Amino acid sequence: MVVVVYAISDHPFYGGEPGFGWTQILMTAAGVGLAICGLLPTRIAGRILIAAITSLVMLGFAELAGEIVLGPRHRPIFQYDDRLIFKFIPSRNSRMTRLPVNGGETVTHRINSEGFRGDELRPAGEATRVVVYGDSMIHAFYSPQEATFVARLGALLAKRLGREVEAVNAGVSSYGPDQISLKMEDELPKLRPDLVVVAILADNDYGDLLRNKLFRLGAEGTLVENRWKLDPKVHLLFELSQQESILKRALLDALGPLRRPRNRYERSGTAGLDTDRVIVDFLLEEAEREYQSFVIRGDNVVTNTHIDYYDADVSLTPMSASARYKVALMKAVVRRIRDVAERSGVPLAFLFIPHPVDVTDHYGWIRIDHRRFPDYNSRNLISPLEDMARALGVPFVSLYEVYRASNANSLYFHGGDQHWNGAGQLMAAQVVAEYLLAHGLLDAGKAAMASPNHGSLAEGGVPPVQERTTR
Repeated sequence: MVVVVYAISDHPFYGGEPGFGWTQILMTAAGVGLAICGLLPTRIAGRILIAAITSLVMLGFAELAGEIVLGPRHRPIFQYDDRLIFKFIPSRNSRMTRLPVNGGETVTHRINSEGFRGDELRPAGEATRVVVYGDSMIHAFYSPQEATFVARLGALLAKRLGREVEAVNAGVSSYGPDQISLKMEDELPKLRPDLVVVAILADNDYGDLLRNKLFRLGAEGTLVENRWKLDPKVHLLFELSQQESILKRALLDALGPLRRPRNRYERSGTAGLDTDRVIVDFLLEEAEREYQSFVIRGDNVVTNTHIDYYDADVSLTPMSASARYKVALMKAVVRRIRDVAERSGVPLAFLFIPHPVDVTDHYGWIRIDHRRFPDYNSRNLISPLEDMARALGVPFVSLYEVYRASNANSLYFHGGDQHWNGAGQLMAAQVVAEYLLAHGLLDAGKAAMASPNHGSLAEGGVPPVQERTTR
């Protein structure tokens, strides 16, 4: 009856979400079956009981081994956070396998004890320290440590400067610039870097601001902290991800594509319809839904923490209400990032990363129908970011022109994975390192920040990289 009692207790290890599901039904059936065995002859019942106990012991060992073998692939590395919505769990390993079209390699990476990707940090001040913030493009869970943008940037700077450079990967997958600004506020005083680089993705980062609901626009475009609340169901998923049996998680992950209903965006490739039109319509409808929910109806419940969409409204319909609100909110958040860096006395530079569909005419995702969207321009997502940085007097590197001039198809993954690949990260590291060194941001940055005229750095003495000839 112990098995039946455990099933009824709805414990999350095997019970999962609250409620009597298939796992509890199986456990109850097993418990009832064992109880019925008590009516059998002692010799037979004893054998069944020994087999049951042996199976339970073996299951226990399998769970322990599973945490070591399966944990890095099936145990999420995120935990709930009441300030940032979610953050990394320190001292965790993670593993993923790229799609065959992208090489099929398996990549393992580690989150260190302080919650950053990579090795343990050195004592502050021991080496020139550059901290890079961003989302999955910076976290780069799909790349070995040495092949990431952050690691390559650190190596290039160290070689050119002739001294040790510690490049800290502060990227967190699915973060928006709003979360980055809060993370910077918490970490910069402790990290004491010589320079901070904030990467903003001209793809889904506008929409992240509406999905995260951390800030709103107040009167005259001012930024106001918002009283957000995480949906209880999503909060429960964060908890279950760490409490649930690893064997059960691995099984459910394997069955995931069969169990989870697909939306129109995912079905479009097999629906026999105009795939591009279906995807674009879905993205625009999702953008409008998020805008109506957060801005118009004032819904402060966060229901989506990790699924990001291309900001089709800003890109295709830049004059729409949702697009204009997103750009205005992004402007206020970018200003907040600048202010956080200034208060910490740390020089700041932005890195603006384009979406592959905007820097190549032949990327295997969607084709933009210019007749349907006459206001579309491949610069619609990145130009506002460049204008914001200029207006704030913050140095920045925009990868749009240099990627556009290159074969951008070779700089990103394919098959639905729109992250930059090793070549894209290397090119970005080379461009950024050249820019930082050419303008003395590592050597003269702190002196410039201490000067009352430091705001003129980008406007006068630091021309943006996209305004010069690309290689």
